[in-house]
Amino acid sequence: MNKRIVQIIIHLAAWTCFISLPFVFYPRPRDVSFFTEKYFSLFFIINNLLLIGFYYLNTVVLIPRLLEQKKLFAYIGIILCLLIIYGCVPRIYHYLSAGQDGRFFSHRTPPAPGQAPHPHEFRPPLLSAGSISIFLLVFVFSTGVKVINHWLRSEQRNKEIANEKLNAELSFLKAQINPHFLFNTLNNIYSLATNHSDQTAAAIMKLSNIMRYVLTEAKNDQVPLEKEIQFISHYIELQKMRLTDKSSVSFTIQGDTANRTIAPLLFLPFVENAFKYGVSTREASPIHILLEITGNLIYFKVVNGKHINTTLKMVDNTGIGINNTRRRLDLLYPGKHTLTIADEASTFTVHLNIHL
Repeated sequence: MNKRIVQIIIHLAAWTCFISLPFVFYPRPRDVSFFTEKYFSLFFIINNLLLIGFYYLNTVVLIPRLLEQKKLFAYIGIILCLLIIYGCVPRIYHYLSAGQDGRFFSHRTPPAPGQAPHPHEFRPPLLSAGSISIFLLVFVFSTGVKVINHWLRSEQRNKEIANEKLNAELSFLKAQINPHFLFNTLNNIYSLATNHSDQTAAAIMKLSNIMRYVLTEAKNDQVPLEKEIQFISHYIELQKMRLTDKSSVSFTIQGDTANRTIAPLLFLPFVENAFKYGVSTREASPIHILLEITGNLIYFKVVNGKHINTTLKMVDNTGIGINNTRRRLDLLYPGKHTLTIADEASTFTVHLNIHL
């Protein structure tokens, strides 16, 4: 159903309930001592039409054009004028309804034989306290509804702006990771090429597969965990091509990886950092990578050694990619992840837990 139609139905239902309140809480007496049936009905209709008109005048015209535009004094002045006018409505109506002799309710049926004549009719006060109370009630309700709707729209707008900012920041962080990763990989292939390695062509092909994943899959907010694991495996194979027999790499996967998704390129910076700082041509350089899935929990661990020629670098800089990933984790998995980096004397260990 159209949203506008729904709003109209809600408004009609609300006004119907409002107009029905006097009949529910104040039943009409059998002997009407103040209003005749005809007089009561006419005044009741006029009174409620004025209230309905004021409600929409306040919500559609006065609040948007005066209150929201910071024209507070003009708004208060108009509200006070309307309050005084509405407070005088009972008296004005009584005067207009008076007969030619100037008495109110002259249209009443003359008293029956033997019945005492009507006493001097009551003149309503200049400002009706009851009318003022009802006016203030409608004023508070209409202003409250409008202010709450304005606040909800502002909150929705702020939320949309925050989401757009979040998406822009995530895209920026992801864009930073890709060139950084590509730069390091091209350096590795360059080393193979300068050494006239037979693995150069294979390395270029693996890089092509990796970049295809980055361009087609990693642009999504979520990717299948199996594809992310395959991407990491290709990256490890590419890095192995430049390693000597001093280095060893193990990549262990435990648990069921099917039917699970994760944000792309989260694990890459930690693996990249291990190859960047944990490889030595002189000393044994083991790198252990573990990915364990238990229910909705993903545990990722990377352990690599620290060597004399890389210790200072690791202390000064743990990598652009890791800093970006830390920020991405805060944005994508707030309160659902823990990241611990243990920088010890001879080893560098990363522990990452993600609750899906």
